[in-house]
Amino acid sequence: MAGIPSAKFCMACHLVIAKDKPEIQKLTAIVNKGQDVAWQRVYDYSPMAHVRFNHAPHIQAGVMCGSCHGDVSQQTVAVRAVNLNMGYCVNCHQERKAPTDCLTCHY
Repeated sequence: MAGIPSAKFCMACHLVIAKDKPEIQKLTAIVNKGQDVAWQRVYDYSPMAHVRFNHAPHIQAGVMCGSCHGDVSQQTVAVRAVNLNMGYCVNCHQERKAPTDCLTCHY
């Protein structure tokens, strides 16, 4: 599921996985205080771009997460793997024969 997970969600695995790592210990302390992580977005669009993005049609079309996000299984900190500008998105839509009508992405 695409989105920003809650710290409690992360702890479902990290109660036993890598629990000795300093960053996971920080996460554990945050959850124990009843708080959540102040996530920093890696990807976002300027409000002036009037762009909407929905992961669902991309997932349904079989676009792999790594196409835009890189190999997240190898990242300890999320990185901006590609520059999601209009050219990148239009090229991907053309390659996959997805709609390139302006209203597909812009409102």
